[in-house]
Amino acid sequence: MSVRVATFNVENLFNRPRAMNQATWAEGQPAIDAAHELNDLFQKETYDPSDAKRMLELLGKYGLLSSRPNNRYLELRKYRGQLFRVPRSGPAEIVAMGRADWVGWIDLKLDPVEDEAIANTARVIAEVDADVLVVVEVENRITLQNFHDGFVAPQMKKLGNNPYSYNMVIDGNDSRGIDVGILSAYPLSSMRSHITDAIAGKRIFSRDCPEYYISIDGRGSKSDLVFLPNHFASKGSDHTGERRTVQAERVREIYESIRGAGYANVVVAGDLNDHPASEALDPILKQTDLKDAMATSKYKGQYPGTYQHATAKEKFDYLLLSPALAAQVTAVDVDRRGFYAPQKWESFENVNAETKNRFQASDHHCVWADIDI
Repeated sequence: MSVRVATFNVENLFNRPRAMNQATWAEGQPAIDAAHELNDLFQKETYDPSDAKRMLELLGKYGLLSSRPNNRYLELRKYRGQLFRVPRSGPAEIVAMGRADWVGWIDLKLDPVEDEAIANTARVIAEVDADVLVVVEVENRITLQNFHDGFVAPQMKKLGNNPYSYNMVIDGNDSRGIDVGILSAYPLSSMRSHITDAIAGKRIFSRDCPEYYISIDGRGSKSDLVFLPNHFASKGSDHTGERRTVQAERVREIYESIRGAGYANVVVAGDLNDHPASEALDPILKQTDLKDAMATSKYKGQYPGTYQHATAKEKFDYLLLSPALAAQVTAVDVDRRGFYAPQKWESFENVNAETKNRFQASDHHCVWADIDI
């Protein structure tokens, strides 16, 4: 039998953090970093003077000390107790002594995704018609279900294809609602999360590296297709690649453990946020027997990348196949029609120079492979 597998970073389905939806990462990344740092500080059991000073610096920088804060990117949510006070005369001061004194956090403000952009994301998925699709940057399982039922299923039926019978998302470590999940024509026989995997008390995965066991024969056996969806730390927050390296090393360990348990058909898929020449990805690209589907002879495409204009350094999305699967690949391609690049490829008819900023499906492209099993 032939099975089509794919991966697609959909960049959120209905709502996307405003700080992540700017023309360049440099515009929103400082706010994302500030939110992360503040939330880490808030979680401390006891606030020392340096903690309080840094909180005030960041809260003040983003206008969150105001009685009516209205920052473009960030929102301070307070539910119980008091973090700070602002005297009528004098500077603001932190009054909470630690996490037990108040309940609250920083949220990233969200913007709705245009309906046409949602429809074009669904259209890419429907046109590719994979049997198993790894989806990256999805809000949660119910959102994925609603997206499938309201957008994907109608387009698949229109094309004469069957909608997906199964989907799953395990909430990960990213508070922004940026998780990894799966859509499948076949049932999941079992699954396992790795959100609590840690080194020196720090969680390894930015989101998760779940294990999804897909029963293609209906019995749930060692013939299962095992998927390890991933979304590594971005270059915006991990400039040196140190976190991506740690994540790649842990994925290698998980992969080797699964292979050691007797499963031959394993796929590591998703957005690894780095190109193949980066040393950060060496633990899985060079230190395992996994094969990048786009590096096989079955990929006939002209462009090496999977993001925006598809240059070599814009290769972020991967289908990494165990030897048993790599040996049976019959076709590999990338569906880029949801992104506007008129000098390189033809886009959907409603994705043009006038509409591209509103109607594009995603900055990422959908990678797929056909495998005889």
